[in-house]
Amino acid sequence: MGLSDKAILAKARAMYGHHLDGADYNQLLERRSIADVVAYLRSDTDYAKVFEGIREDIHRGRLEAILNEESFFRVSRMIRYAPKKEQSFYSLGITKNEIEIILHRIRSLMNNRLDDFHLSFPGYLKKYASFPVERLLEVRSLEDLYYLLEKTRYQSVLKMVCMQKSFNMNTLELELKRAFYDTYIETINHLYKGKQRAELLTMIETQLELENITKIYRLKKYFQTNDQDIKSVLLLDHSRMSKKMINDLISSKDADELLVKLAKSPYKLYVDDNEYVYIEYYTQKIVYNLARRHMRFSSQSPLVYMTYVFIHAMETENLKHIIEGLRYGESPDEIRKLLIY
Repeated sequence: MGLSDKAILAKARAMYGHHLDGADYNQLLERRSIADVVAYLRSDTDYAKVFEGIREDIHRGRLEAILNEESFFRVSRMIRYAPKKEQSFYSLGITKNEIEIILHRIRSLMNNRLDDFHLSFPGYLKKYASFPVERLLEVRSLEDLYYLLEKTRYQSVLKMVCMQKSFNMNTLELELKRAFYDTYIETINHLYKGKQRAELLTMIETQLELENITKIYRLKKYFQTNDQDIKSVLLLDHSRMSKKMINDLISSKDADELLVKLAKSPYKLYVDDNEYVYIEYYTQKIVYNLARRHMRFSSQSPLVYMTYVFIHAMETENLKHIIEGLRYGESPDEIRKLLIY
């Protein structure tokens, strides 16, 4: 094991050692205002420096932007130790951030909510992004966006979707995600071999399969979408599931039958049909438990890095659920149902 690998393992596990635990979440759930949540994070957790000097009456959107920025910089602290030949793997998180901000910009244009985009604009990406992200602030149309990104990795997808007479946001999101997963898996196959490659692929392919399962369930339960349309919005290029199993899940007569099949699947996905708890909770819990096991026991630095990224992203989502729950006056018990830790 080289010095770079040792440094990444040590840094990831040191940061993981300061993650929020059950006691922290109990304390946060007792807070009944965003100001009280900020006060606790500032005084009793590893977020102290993040919220130093931040007013406790901070706007919810700004608070979430700060959490996103902190998440990005925590991951960046590990990237600096990565070997040069593996930079393409460790920088995949930046690609994901770029896709998210592109989609956010398009949604703000479609909904005429430019102020929201300015409020949450990740200025910290300027130093790392593959294109001048600050120019997204000047974009006023899909055509503007296309010309901003025409010489980037996103050009082909944008040309295929944005420059058509009939623009479909769902298609754009699907194709950008497809391109991201293609790049992710190609990078792993190029850089790694043997057990290391297999474990990395298992992690990313598990996430992808569970995203597909979530999508099938939601389309069955809430939209009664026909089988052909469901299949058209799934990312199946890298699925380990057999065509027979995928078709069997899609052909379920309704969401309830799908849940019965999932309980008998290799994922053993037992989902209570509780109106409040989303299926994402159960699918993400599977990935979270897999990530946590690798974090504790793996000696492979790329895998530990990947799992730390997922675990910390889940912590950020937990905090957003708490903030959102307070905004809508939900009880601690209702908010707790959405937290994964």
